Order: sequence, then C-alpha cells, then structure tokens
Amino acid sequence: MAQFKILWLDANSSDPMNSFRSKLADALTFTDVNDCIQYVQSHSNEPIYLIVSGSFAKEIVSEIYESSNLEQIFLFCGSVSTYVEWAMDYRDKIMIFDHGDDLLERLWNDLQNKLRKQATLCLQRANEYEKRALQYKRPCG
Repeated sequence: MAQFKILWLDANSSDPMNSFRSKLADALTFTDVNDCIQYVQSHSNEPIYLIVSGSFAKEIVSEIYESSNLEQIFLFCGSVSTYVEWAMDYRDKIMIFDHGDDLLERLWNDLQNKLRKQATLCLQRANEYEKRALQYKRPCG
C-alpha cells in the first residue's frame, strides 16, 4: 500500500513563520505551480492530497485533475463564494475552505479513515495467511 503525500501550493508556504505550515507537519510545500504539477505527475504511485491557495487553484487544478493519484483537492481561500461556480466542474475531488482549522479537521479525518481502512485490510490478510500457515503445521514427534 502506497503512503500518501500532502502537498501545499501557496505563495506563502515556504515561510517558516506561517502558522498553517506548522500545523501541516510533514507536508511538501510548493510556491511554484509548475514544480507542483511536476511532482504530481512524477509520483504517480503516491496518493496525493493537495492543498492549494485560491490564487493558484485555477492554474493547477485543470492540469492535474485527471491524475489517478490525486485523491483530494482542498482549496483554501478567502471567500468560498468566489470559487463555487468554477469548482463545480471538479466537485468530485475538490472541497473549498475559508478557514484553516476546518480544512485541517477534514484532511486529518479523511486520512485517518483511509489509514483505518488500510489497517483493516492488512489485518484481514494477516488472518488469512495465518490460517494458511496453520494448514501446514505438523505435530512434532
């Protein structure tokens, strides 16, 4: 199972004093749209969650929207109403937020649910393999 990546594309994402950056922990930050597009396209085996500022959204979303590794786009902007109509074409992968804590709550809940599903599948497979192994267990003596 591939490990997911969180990408944050924003002109201010490289600022170490940005409080939102510290809340994102190990997210990869980008200030250049083309660099972010390149990353998404060159890491096709990694599920990606993209946080993008409103100022870059229209530029990047159309370029990467069809990427099979793009799990979810979190558009972080100052005004949700500014992007609602435009985002309708991308509604199955995009969510729009104007408050960082709301975005982070949704992101962490989505990732938690995804990891729990993966863990459940791993445990099911482990139990299956245990049963197979027991079929071959021979008594000593």
